[in-house]
Amino acid sequence: VFSSAIRLGHGMTSNPARFVKLPAEGPETPYVMPTAEQVVAILDGLKNPCHKMAWQLAVWLGNRSGELRGLRWESIVWEHNTVLIRESVWEGKSTLPKTKKGYRKVVLTEEQMQVLQDYKEKNFPDTEPHAWVLPGKRGRPIDLGWLMSEYIKPLARKHGIPELHWHALRHLNNSLMLNEGVDVKTRMDRLGHTHDRVNIIYSHAGDKAQLAASEAVWQKLKTAESERNQQPAVP
Repeated sequence: VFSSAIRLGHGMTSNPARFVKLPAEGPETPYVMPTAEQVVAILDGLKNPCHKMAWQLAVWLGNRSGELRGLRWESIVWEHNTVLIRESVWEGKSTLPKTKKGYRKVVLTEEQMQVLQDYKEKNFPDTEPHAWVLPGKRGRPIDLGWLMSEYIKPLARKHGIPELHWHALRHLNNSLMLNEGVDVKTRMDRLGHTHDRVNIIYSHAGDKAQLAASEAVWQKLKTAESERNQQPAVP
């Protein structure tokens, strides 16, 4: 902004923010991530169709919660099994996705699209294209914070998850893709990430392999230490 003011001749001759250094990115906040089995158990415990669909879409798409709320029926391209992510709703305001890569498409399976179509036909057969996929009260999309607190967290605790947030499903989505060998570019494109660092942080499922590697190194060093201790002392 300051540079533009200087260039346009609006009375500024220097940029006061030129030498400001931004702080380094801190570590990602850890999240409790459910297992696939726990995800299915929670889904079985939800009774409201809209609640069930919100939970399923969060797992299938790996969307940010604002992007989930911003889904409209016109964002569903049925003939291509595709969901377009092009709107985010946060604190009552509708905006563009968080980043340039946030505007994206996610291709679903035929089975997932059939579940979505059944949900629409059974619950909103005559809805308008501009209507919300996950409608709430007073013409707004569903309040995902309320849904999490009132319905999902009690089910999560019942199934052994002491604390759960929507963002954990974003982590889970990426981790499931990682376990299945999906390449990093595809995972970044689906999740709307802009660089590898974020994606590496999200890849919790690779932690088991990392642990196995550390265990191998540790055991090798312990074996070497034991063998050394068994050698006679050199006078």
